[in-house]
Amino acid sequence: MVSRGVPLVIAFVLGALVIGALSVGAETIPPRAVGWGPMGTGVPVDTGILVAWSERMDWTSIPASFSYTDGVVVYSEGTWTHDPVRNTSAFVPAVALHPATRYTVTFDTTARDPSGNRLDQNGNGVGGEPCAIGPPGFWDCLVWSFETAFPAPDTTPPRVLSTSPAPGGTAATDAAIQIVFSESMDTASVESAFQYSDGYTLYTHADGSASWTATNAPDDTFRFASRLEFASGGRITGYLVDNASRDVAGNFLDGEGDGRAGGRFEWTFFIAPDPRLPTVLSTVPLVGAVNVSVSGSIRVQFSKSMAGSVGLALTVRGPNGSNLTSFDGVGDLSGTRFPYDTYAFDPYPNLETSGTYTLVLSAEVASDREGLHLDGNRNGTGEGSPTDDVRITFRTEAEDATAPTVVQRSPEAGARDVHPAAAIRVWFSESMNRTAVESSFSYTDGVRGYGSADGARYWWFANTTLYFLPSSAFAYGAQYTVSLAGGEARDGAGNPLNGGQNETWSFTVATQPDTTPPGIVSTSPFDGQRNVSRNARITIIFSEAMNHTSVEEALAITGGASFWDFRWPNDATLEVATAAPMAYRSQYAVLVFTGAEDLAGNSLPQPATIAFTTESWRGRVFGRVADVGGLGIPGTLVRLNGFSVVTNAVGGFSFDAVEQGTYTLTVSREGYGTLTRSESIEPGKGDRGTIVLERTPVSPGDATLWAGVGTGILIVVLTALWLRRRRGRASERAETWTPARVVVMEPGKPPPKIP
Repeated sequence: MVSRGVPLVIAFVLGALVIGALSVGAETIPPRAVGWGPMGTGVPVDTGILVAWSERMDWTSIPASFSYTDGVVVYSEGTWTHDPVRNTSAFVPAVALHPATRYTVTFDTTARDPSGNRLDQNGNGVGGEPCAIGPPGFWDCLVWSFETAFPAPDTTPPRVLSTSPAPGGTAATDAAIQIVFSESMDTASVESAFQYSDGYTLYTHADGSASWTATNAPDDTFRFASRLEFASGGRITGYLVDNASRDVAGNFLDGEGDGRAGGRFEWTFFIAPDPRLPTVLSTVPLVGAVNVSVSGSIRVQFSKSMAGSVGLALTVRGPNGSNLTSFDGVGDLSGTRFPYDTYAFDPYPNLETSGTYTLVLSAEVASDREGLHLDGNRNGTGEGSPTDDVRITFRTEAEDATAPTVVQRSPEAGARDVHPAAAIRVWFSESMNRTAVESSFSYTDGVRGYGSADGARYWWFANTTLYFLPSSAFAYGAQYTVSLAGGEARDGAGNPLNGGQNETWSFTVATQPDTTPPGIVSTSPFDGQRNVSRNARITIIFSEAMNHTSVEEALAITGGASFWDFRWPNDATLEVATAAPMAYRSQYAVLVFTGAEDLAGNSLPQPATIAFTTESWRGRVFGRVADVGGLGIPGTLVRLNGFSVVTNAVGGFSFDAVEQGTYTLTVSREGYGTLTRSESIEPGKGDRGTIVLERTPVSPGDATLWAGVGTGILIVVLTALWLRRRRGRASERAETWTPARVVVMEPGKPPPKIP
């Protein structure tokens, strides 16, 4: 780093003669600095600090006397190099200098020469005088300042260095999401750009808590903890939307990694599967509950994320053989711990008083997102209906004593720029007495009062929703106040609204005619999204209140799908479902044509297309390996692309969470031939059946070799047997032992012949 300050070093070298001349003197003359730097402004951030002394110094005293500060932090760590020939001290900071910063360098009077004479920077012949008395020019300390240069304009787009969970990795349900960038980021822009989807719902940073830490630089690491845990066995795709995330210099993220600013960054990871069957954790009402409100909702919390069709599993059996299903009210899936782990059902009309009801959840219909069916008796085994059906019996109150309330209104309280042609809608907590509510209804602009007779009145959902369309439009710029008299509005049982308290709210009409065409603010799924759930609801948020009928008639979807169950949470937001689950890994496009109009009749200026791709099927792939006789072959290695397992004792094998597609299947076992073939894994068709391996045949070369070996062995064996047999049979020439005979010899006669 010091080498880059070569001009500064040259300047000090030019003063070497002065330094040398001043370094010669009596031992009692205190030292001082005769040159130092850097000085001035525009100093490069990689510049070192250099001082030339009047004589040779006690080099150990220099670091101890030294410090520099940016006005906030005092620094002293770094590397020193002392030159006893030129009497200079060079310092390289351990921490790089910050750009556009004023630094002050200090050498206090503890700096000394080898004789112990302390620094005499004011040159009065007395070293070690105080440094805080008078102006710095009179101090014996060496003090000076310089300012570093402003940084060069940053034109390099930031990049994503890593993510956690990693692309293609597997994470726990409670995993946090972390993104590490290549530099410090504008935190607000990243948080605004961040989204993730589980295929059912598109989430933003508002659905959890975001924080920032430093990995390599301040604010270069984004961490997000979701309010809800991820669904087990699911697939999560994280996004940083196009042209939104910026670094602190304003450069947009290089999302596609091509070196250019712009482009969406996305990655996908998986959530570990959970083989446990889903169970019911709690219900409202409880088992055996009495005095249950007839206007209350039924609520069921499950142990896992459930499939979107869980509402179809619900039946409420009541008095006189009555049966209520999810079509006899409003059902909604929400999240308590996991997404879609809680189902709430609000039946309409109200339940009967003093009635015994049984809530039944069919185990055959209710399943989690992994396709595992409900374990109603919680024994860990899926036994199907009716064994695993959940039954909750309760009894309602003898009379309805619950006061109704207003749960939603439109226009909302405090709304501004309301269109003059807007309708007034009121959602109640239960079925209402229509006559009493209409009589209690009024609105005013502060000058004139209006009632229900001044417009058309419609009731929806078993008298739980009032829709009022004024006969004359609201006045531009006027503020209106809507009231429902609490003492007059009543439910079907006669309970007063809000216990007798009035319901009042106000809104303000736009100041001029609306000539601005509506636009689409956001959609879920968004255009280009992948891995969308087959059961996902389509959500479109418009820039203003829309004419519901015109929008629904202007909506279409490709791929052979069709829409049903249109819902409007508010006049600017449409939610709609497909009549049947969409196909796996298929492309669809939602089309919004220009027939969609706002309340003023302004049309969508151009058609909108929301193209997306549904999720791939992921499931269990299994089978069995056997020989030609049908006997299972244990210990067989089965490979499916990069995955491998070994067959069990009966030759069985299985792979979990395999995504649909084409794979190479390889099966091998010592002593058997190796089988390799292409396998097309399709949704719901993971059974590979029985794979037959044949024993390895003997090749002609091997046969010749083993025949020769066998012949040789046979010859050796036969030879050994023959030799053994010869040794066991005595020949004429064989020597045998017989007892000796005693012969009597007479003198003078030859011995007799032995026969």
